[in-house]
Amino acid sequence: MNKVTKGALAAAAGAAILAGGAGTMAAWNSSDDIAGGNISAGQLNITQVGTGSWSVQSGGPFDPNTDKLAPGAVVVYTADYNITAEGVGLTATLSANEVSGSTGDANLLADLDVEIVNTGNNTITSSGTRQIQTKVTFNEDSDNSTQNKSVSLAGVTVLLQQN
Repeated sequence: MNKVTKGALAAAAGAAILAGGAGTMAAWNSSDDIAGGNISAGQLNITQVGTGSWSVQSGGPFDPNTDKLAPGAVVVYTADYNITAEGVGLTATLSANEVSGSTGDANLLADLDVEIVNTGNNTITSSGTRQIQTKVTFNEDSDNSTQNKSVSLAGVTVLLQQN
């Protein structure tokens, strides 16, 4: 064998010995528990307080049991809500669900829009009581198919959803 071949074999043998022994080499280690406590999950909750009230957006009271809307009318439901928002970095947004969660005439339901119209920010970052206004708009382009029809707005809800 020549010197180059012998050298290559010696290098390969040395590498094999080192690689095989690497798994058996002792290494020191130690561990300790973290000095922590319990971790608890927070919560996100919204609950209406008391009874809310209806009004016409342009002013004056509105009674949904006796008053009737015409296309283009806007009414507002105002109520206080207790909000619980607990958790590190928790943010949530207020909104209202679609009227489609309600029952009644399908044509009239399709021509009503619902939204939260609070003045200020609809982003929630802390607990507290907050007045929330929910606006219901009767589409001004509504056709005759909605005349003398009714819907129940009991399916409309204020939503508080984590961002």
